[in-house]
Amino acid sequence: MKSSAPLRAAFAAAFLFASAPAVMAQTDTPQDTPDGAAGAGQEKSASEGAPPASGDTPPAAAEQPAKPDKLMVASWGGAYGESQKRAYFTPFQAETGIAIEVISHKGGLDILTARDESLRPKWDLVDLDPATLERACRGGALEKLDASALAAAGDGTSASDDFLPGMLHECGVPSVAWSSAIVFDKRAFKKKAPRTAKDFFDIKNYPGKRVLPRGPEYTLELALMADGMAPDEVYDALAGSEGVERAFKKLDAIKDQIIWWDRAREPLELLASRKAAMALAFNGRIFSAIVAESKPFGLIWDAQVFDLDLWAIPKGSAYKASALEFIAFATTPERLAQQAQWFPYGPVRKSALKLIGKHPEVDVDMAKYIPTSKDNFKRALRRDAMWWQENGAELKTRFGDWAAGEDAPGPDAESEIFTQ
Repeated sequence: MKSSAPLRAAFAAAFLFASAPAVMAQTDTPQDTPDGAAGAGQEKSASEGAPPASGDTPPAAAEQPAKPDKLMVASWGGAYGESQKRAYFTPFQAETGIAIEVISHKGGLDILTARDESLRPKWDLVDLDPATLERACRGGALEKLDASALAAAGDGTSASDDFLPGMLHECGVPSVAWSSAIVFDKRAFKKKAPRTAKDFFDIKNYPGKRVLPRGPEYTLELALMADGMAPDEVYDALAGSEGVERAFKKLDAIKDQIIWWDRAREPLELLASRKAAMALAFNGRIFSAIVAESKPFGLIWDAQVFDLDLWAIPKGSAYKASALEFIAFATTPERLAQQAQWFPYGPVRKSALKLIGKHPEVDVDMAKYIPTSKDNFKRALRRDAMWWQENGAELKTRFGDWAAGEDAPGPDAESEIFTQ
């Protein structure tokens, strides 16, 4: 093993600052890391993300400078941001001469309404969670992107065919995928380790406390997939009473064994202190615990719920052409694979997945910690943040009623669950 104690210590220190990209309302986002919760916690309408009114229209696209000295980028920071710097911010500047100035943000539509003195968007590029991107795109706050401008795979396969199905958006190009996953304490299961989501609900054969996020999101999806439901059927099922009843019936089997978590670090802390045996947590934090902190944990990818972070260009950007050039550069298979070698968020290009190797400083094969790796992605569900925003109020109320007496949240309760 080539990694030394000092290297591992430095690696651990870096990961303690980040959890994952803002994806939803998660806490494993680059704030804590990118945050899926970014979009989830907001109630603004799409129109709030729209560009300035006609009287304040910025200069026409034809007036754009040919090439900027720098691009202003809003992203998530932390270890995630460091992986971006290494994989493509610094290399892009070296190749094009265009510097990248990064400002960390906390998600939401406000980042898109900020204007400079010329009434143009303050940011040339933004790293967004899917819900925020969707609302902003519907409201006309983002430029439409042409997938033909993206780099082809090494074998000539077009980007449209190389990205996993359904990942490209008319207003955004995915950079990474992150997910929730099941993690367990190996010390609790020395004779026979759990392997599937079904085992999470099997208290008889796999005894011990279970740790789940305080709220219906992630928890209800896990319950249905653990009960044998195919991932592509989950949200349709949750839209009807029969599917909801099925999910809660599954949860009933472990209700008296559940410990709820509000902050993304808590499930790993509870496992480490042996107060629980299995938990649902975010993959960035699981990786940090196993690799950086040497915790005796096992990882189960079955029934993972994944989400994306996407690059987008604010409508009216002064440097749209250069921003698109950056997106094409940063989403090549090689650059995506390089980022995944520094941080365990997965590329969503098929050709990129084949290029992921070991972490550059620690002797760890990163592919097995990547949500989108072939073996890990077999029973994965893409989290639908917009579905939760449109349908979640009733389920939050139902969840609060079900968990009454367990100090569960009411329908308006908020936590850091979605801030990975």
